[in-house]
Amino acid sequence: MKEIESESRRAVLGAVAGLMGAGMAGLAVAGPVSASEGDAGPRQAWASKDKAVNIGPNAPPVCDALDMLMIQQCFARYGMGHDEGLGDVLATLFTEDVVVEVADGHGAPFQVVRGREAVVANFANSFRQQGDQRRHCFTNIIVEEASANKARVLAYALVSVAAHGGLILGAAVIYTADLRKAGGMWRFSRLFIGMDAYTTPKPKV
Repeated sequence: MKEIESESRRAVLGAVAGLMGAGMAGLAVAGPVSASEGDAGPRQAWASKDKAVNIGPNAPPVCDALDMLMIQQCFARYGMGHDEGLGDVLATLFTEDVVVEVADGHGAPFQVVRGREAVVANFANSFRQQGDQRRHCFTNIIVEEASANKARVLAYALVSVAAHGGLILGAAVIYTADLRKAGGMWRFSRLFIGMDAYTTPKPKV
């Protein structure tokens, strides 16, 4: 019976991974984890209820295809740069005055980091503390607002974690970001990282 249940769990996770295009079939899931210690978990639709994200109705594209692709690449490059501990890559993705906020199941962030150097240093600190291999798989990237040099973007990510115990789903995340375009390049000027759950110990702030 346990083998059947295990196979069923792997099949469901494989299907989810297939939809993401992440190639993560066979991913294991950790037990239920609350958004905060002593909490039953995040409230349903917490991100919009807390006005951490603002999702508009279906609408025509607000920028051209090239800008959309460049913005999507910012998210993808952020994920890979983060997972490989490449501070020099991350530094190219943020404006000098960037603000990064990290929240856990509600709109109020538990961490706010200001300025490109501080943000890159903070990611390096988290990377050292984690001591495992993570892979950010971004999806549902929506450019909600855009002008010639500013954009507001939403995105989802699932984060896999490979450690001594195997492969687990480390986090489910919703992002909202402001980006600015200068010198032909889009960069994050504000990045809100909202985690629904975090199955491994959080890095110390």
